[in-house]
Amino acid sequence: MQEKIFDELELETQPKSSLFDLPFIKERADPVLIIFIILTSSFIIVVAIKFRIFHMWAEFLGSNLFLRISTYPLLISAVIIVSGIIFRTIIWFRYKPQTIESEESINWPFVTVIMPALNEEELIEKSIASIFSSNYPQDKFEVICINDGSADLTFYYMMRAKQIYGDRLKVVNFRENLGKRKALYVGLKKSRGEIIVTVDTDSKIGRSAIRNLVIPLIKDERTGAVAGRVAVLNEKENFLTRMLSVRYSISFNFGRAYQSVYGAVFCCPGALTAYRRNVLMKFINEWVNQKFLKTPCTYGEDRALTTQILKAGYMTRFQSNACVYTKVPTGLAQMIRMYLRWTRSYIRESILFAKFMFSKYRTKNRVMPIFDFFFLNILHPFHIFSLGIIIYSFCVHPLFILRHIAFLVIISFFLSLYYLRTNKNLSFLYGIPYALITAFCLWWIVPFAALSMKSQSWLTR
Repeated sequence: MQEKIFDELELETQPKSSLFDLPFIKERADPVLIIFIILTSSFIIVVAIKFRIFHMWAEFLGSNLFLRISTYPLLISAVIIVSGIIFRTIIWFRYKPQTIESEESINWPFVTVIMPALNEEELIEKSIASIFSSNYPQDKFEVICINDGSADLTFYYMMRAKQIYGDRLKVVNFRENLGKRKALYVGLKKSRGEIIVTVDTDSKIGRSAIRNLVIPLIKDERTGAVAGRVAVLNEKENFLTRMLSVRYSISFNFGRAYQSVYGAVFCCPGALTAYRRNVLMKFINEWVNQKFLKTPCTYGEDRALTTQILKAGYMTRFQSNACVYTKVPTGLAQMIRMYLRWTRSYIRESILFAKFMFSKYRTKNRVMPIFDFFFLNILHPFHIFSLGIIIYSFCVHPLFILRHIAFLVIISFFLSLYYLRTNKNLSFLYGIPYALITAFCLWWIVPFAALSMKSQSWLTR
């Protein structure tokens, strides 16, 4: 039974072969939802054109001096957005996961898989089983599970798994919750591996994930960390998880992929990343005690590790053929808490990266990360300014909301095509409602996160 489960997981790591594949075959809800998205999006665009909303918007921007002046920053932001998309897309087309022609002759390095867990009784055994079902040489890896003061049966299931896998599985038990960062630190100190792989315990890895993660580390000693591809385990649970699946796919298959080309993936995810142990040991004490604004850092440990690896002069890569399936939030409140946590760590580590990005922190490929950093961060002030203009326009003419929705539908459709290229199914259309929810419900995340940087709450723990 176990082999059957993970054979299916392995199959899911491969791109879908037909435009009309999985969404229409596996779930009856998908065709209804996708048709609804198509009809609703088309209706909004047709109504906006019928009522000349775009023409009215142009007249609105020219109606007084302030609005005429405001068109300049709006145009600048549009130019930056388009230039950034073109810049990234050109790089993205050069991406390919690294492979080795003849794996038989490879002396595979010993790997330690570290799995910190807090209240993960539902998936912990399956997560551990997915690792031991790996096609990585069985005598070349160990697993260390750390129970971070769980209040449920997580520790019990860890010990039950240990009865199956014996000495290859080590279990560490914290009597109280010390945080994921401390758990990873203890796991690293107890590890024997030349390569350290982190895996979240609400996830399952593909059979070839560890092997494919290790390949770039074997091929290039300048590579310090390799990020895996994170896919959604509970994609079909509801409408939100379907949208998040598209978001995750674009974030990894596009975002991490183009960054990998120039060797500066800005965030190697804790859900699945391989590190050189000797690189981590250079700064692990500084990392575990990290403070920002004189406040201990309790989240964003994966992004902090990535920043330190880049600062040490190493490359960070992405392997699209090393896949992990993880559970995502099923409700809007959960998603907001997750994004707040991510955004705070994004802001913190962006500031820290900016402090050394102009220095000679490595010998090659220093210019491209600067350009990408610029495109990723320069737009935030323009977004806030644009939001003010949009809110003002609603007060003047409520029908302008149709213009903004139609504009978002068109833009999100084209951006979601990145998903279509790699996944080849119509689920890319879920990117349209995701963009609308982000624009109208989550616009406040970045400014609020910036104003609450001292918060230590994990929000979901």
